[in-house]
Amino acid sequence: MAKLSQELRRKYEENGSINVCMLDERKTLFDYKILTKAIKDEYLDLLKFAFSGAADKTNWSQPYYSSNHHFAFFQDEIVVFSSFGGHRLQFNKTSTEHILRISPSSLTVMRLMYKTEKEAEMWNKLRDITNSFIESKLGFPTRTPRSQDMMYNTHYNKHIVIDDDLRRVLDKCFSIGIKRFTFPGNPNFLRLDKESGYINYELRGRQIKMKTGKGLKKFFKIHGQKLTDEEVKDASNRLNADVSDFKLKIVSGKDIDKYYHYKSYDDAFDTNSLGNSCMRGDDAQDGDFFQVYKEHASMLILHNEDTDLIIGRAILWNGAEYIGRGDEDESLKKGDTVDIMDRIYSSESVYSIFKDWATENNYYRKRYQSYNNETLWRSPRTGDEVELEFSLDINLNDYENVPYMDTFAWGDGDVVINEEGYGWYAARSTEGILEGGDNEDRDDYDEDCDEDCY
Repeated sequence: MAKLSQELRRKYEENGSINVCMLDERKTLFDYKILTKAIKDEYLDLLKFAFSGAADKTNWSQPYYSSNHHFAFFQDEIVVFSSFGGHRLQFNKTSTEHILRISPSSLTVMRLMYKTEKEAEMWNKLRDITNSFIESKLGFPTRTPRSQDMMYNTHYNKHIVIDDDLRRVLDKCFSIGIKRFTFPGNPNFLRLDKESGYINYELRGRQIKMKTGKGLKKFFKIHGQKLTDEEVKDASNRLNADVSDFKLKIVSGKDIDKYYHYKSYDDAFDTNSLGNSCMRGDDAQDGDFFQVYKEHASMLILHNEDTDLIIGRAILWNGAEYIGRGDEDESLKKGDTVDIMDRIYSSESVYSIFKDWATENNYYRKRYQSYNNETLWRSPRTGDEVELEFSLDINLNDYENVPYMDTFAWGDGDVVINEEGYGWYAARSTEGILEGGDNEDRDDYDEDCDEDCY
């Protein structure tokens, strides 16, 4: 393929004008009955880019050009320029033809209307390159179009490839990733039946049910991914771990230190926010961050007596005073005291165990298991979602170190409450310090804490 001379290229770049014609030096696509090898390679390179992680990071408003600017990747579509007289800085989708459309639900190889047999040959060649890439590199079969079709469609189904809860577990076990698309003939919606402990997925309209290890191997093999025996064993152990071996237990005092530490977590389970907690490390233990809990609270844990490991925890506050702000709970009057379950740290699959306990034991619990939404609760008395503010008689300035606190983080010299911005200090640092307060060393505030700090 002829290339632009240095002089013409410089003029082209400086001018940016459509009057600088490239057709004489780029006789391609619409001028040839077949594509040159250079253009085929150029298109194939852009295909590889479109299915890479780098493509996901491209600027949505800016096209990504192939090496010689015959093609571009723009807003999840691969396009070819219908005229090469235009300058790339004047990119306009009206001057392009779509070749390949990529979306979360489908992948479509386009065959648009053409005027001449030469154009038809060109589109067919691009389609063949695309199909070959999809089949050989991605492992997906393609379909032959009907002759009357305006577009050539290689559709991939709209179902979820892997259930989100299951994906979180598998991501910890597997070094591979599942493909972005799945063809209807390939299995999809991989999930775990927790009652039977079997892997389920759909294949050609049928429901497949297999033992965990065998099912995972089969599912990923059809998707062109090979799992090691070690990866399958790790995933099977995590997925088949029996929650029935764990019982709820209230602990206090030094046991709060013990079960906050990561060494007390059962990593055979997907513990989600528990395993990501900023307070799980050695620094919190060495700094005695949890003294305030040991004096004013207790902790509910989901505990295995045989292993002495946990898969969930939540701080319990007793005697919190309703201060009368927020939506009224008909069962409460200002000054009433209640028991409160703070944020649950575990996987979503066992949230219900803690929530049921809170209802049965008359504890208000957080409506959302996060570091924000501090005033939203679920009432154990009515079952309603309520917005309420409570106070606890705690002066955090009395403690040398304090933990990051999700809910009762704001206070003055007398109390802490669940209202962001209240008082003149906040327990929102992972370094054991307060923002504000009597101690000047507590002026530093950790702004890097994520949502799993507590």
